[in-house]
Parts: sequence; C-alpha cells; structure tokens
Amino acid sequence: MLRTEIAELMDTKGKMYEVAQKTEYNLKLTSEEKEIAEVCDAWAKEIGEKGKDTDQEIAAYIKRTVQDQVYNAPDELLDQLFDRGTVGEFDDAEYSKDAKNTLVAVEAAKGGNVDKSFIDFTALTPTWKNRQVETDLSYVDLRKNGFKSIAGLTAFGVESLQNALFYDVFAAIDSAITGGEQKIDVTGSVPTQVAMDALSLYLTDRDTNATVVCLTKYAQAIGRMTSFYQYMSDSMKEDFNRYGLTKFFDGVKVAGISSAKKQGNGTVLIPDKRIFGIAGKIGSLDLKGSLHVYETMDNNKEAVNIKIADFTYGYAITNIENAAKIVFSL
Repeated sequence: MLRTEIAELMDTKGKMYEVAQKTEYNLKLTSEEKEIAEVCDAWAKEIGEKGKDTDQEIAAYIKRTVQDQVYNAPDELLDQLFDRGTVGEFDDAEYSKDAKNTLVAVEAAKGGNVDKSFIDFTALTPTWKNRQVETDLSYVDLRKNGFKSIAGLTAFGVESLQNALFYDVFAAIDSAITGGEQKIDVTGSVPTQVAMDALSLYLTDRDTNATVVCLTKYAQAIGRMTSFYQYMSDSMKEDFNRYGLTKFFDGVKVAGISSAKKQGNGTVLIPDKRIFGIAGKIGSLDLKGSLHVYETMDNNKEAVNIKIADFTYGYAITNIENAAKIVFSL
C-alpha cells in the first residue's frame, strides 16, 4: 500500500518538490502537504530499516522532482537572456546570428561600379556542458530523518544544477564582452555615477526593458551613490532603507544575485567584480535529452549511492551587442 501511495504522489506535478523544499527549510506545511510528508517519511524510514528499495523509488522520485524544476520551471532572467528550447539526447543544434545591415552605400559615378558589401549570415554551434551530481544517503540518516534526508538531497540537487547552468552562462557572457563601449572599466571596488550612466545609456538605447544583473553587494553600492540617492523617489528610498538594495537605476531594473548564495565549490553564482547589463536576447539556450538518476544499495557501507546524471545544456551567444558590463579593478 505504501509503494502505491508513493507512486500516486509522484504523479502530482510540482507538489513533491514544494513539499521537499518546505521540509528541508522547516517551512509551514498545509494539511495536504503534511499528509504527503507523513507518507514519504514512512517510506524513507522503511528503506533505511530494510536496506532495500526494490523498485528504485528514490531514484524515480529524485528524477521526477528535479527534472520538473530544472527543465520545466520558468526562469524569468534566463528567459530574458535567451531563446529557450530543448533537443533530443542524440541531437545537435545550430543557431543563426541575426543578420545586421552591413550593406554600404558608396558614392559612385552614374552607371559605375563600387566595392561590394555583404550581410553576415554566420551559423553557430552551441557550447555543450554536461553536469552530474553523485552522493550517498546513509541508512542511519534515512531511519533517523526519514523523508527530510531525501528532501534535502533533492532540493540541493536542484540548486546545484541550476547554479552551475547560471554561472556557465554568465561566464560565457563575461568572456564575450572584450572591449569597446560595452566594457566600462572602473578603478576601485564600487560603481560610480559615470560608469552607471554609461551602462544605462548603452542598455536603454537598445531596449527600454533592460536589466542590470549583479551581486547584491553591488546593488547595495548603487543605492549608496550620493549622486543617485538624491534622485530616488520616496518609495525607492523606503525600499532601499528597508532592504538595502535598489531595484531600479535610471529606469533600468536591477536584479541582485545573493552574494551569500554559492555553488558547492564556494563560487558565487555570477563572476565577481562585474555588473552586467542585458538589453534583449543575446542568444539561444537548449537543454538536451532528459535527466537520468541511478541508485545502488550498498549494504556494506549502509548507504544508497545516488547519481544524478546527464544534465546537459548548450548555449550560443549570437547577439553579444545586447549586453554590456562594468569591470572593477583594484
């Protein structure tokens, strides 16, 4: 009966991850969520007691829950940056750069000829990345903490995969912006009014719905610029005084990425000493195939070996002119 209930719960899209998150972070559960958690708790403790998961239900649960989040959940910022899609596990992709008007009108004698100019229809193949997570769940932990042990692994698995994707994308944007008016250099560790003005002008010339993306320490520093604070509206000042972050600069949205939120290796989610600006789509991002989760019961070590594999994604930057950055040098 217990396994039947677990199988039915896994068909409740999104609900299992929500319960897992709330369980891991000790958030209040609804009455329905409490019932789900109780069933899952009994299931997890039984596995820890018997050292047996015949139908590999832990792997099935993790796959269903993680896949729903990393493949299907909306991400407003990545959706703003990229045309999103999926391809098959054994397929490849090719993207075309948006054609620019590079035809040149040359002064000529009537009836004469001039040098030809051409339109660039360059095709790009994506950079593919494959991410994988491997870990253990001890039988002792399953018996002691029940579903909370599986919930924690699941929530952290989702975060680690999403964070890796996020970092790879912004590292690629960082590498693609090499100079010109897109790269604004600042001596020091905080933004200046001149630099922010140059960034906002570059962005709004291209898209009035532009966004600045930076670590929260820089979002806070933007709000503390003396020359900027005096022009804040009362509501903006109230928000800044309450949360320490500014949400807009010169009409451009400011998205602060938590400086405290790090990947498992201690790396922040976007390159440091940078403020990025995004003004429209800069390329394409595809997820390849589907996630695979494997589990092996290791009774000698009294642990369940878990492998979350084949989180594969590819990206190509076709319109880097829609991005800019401020770079701090100490």
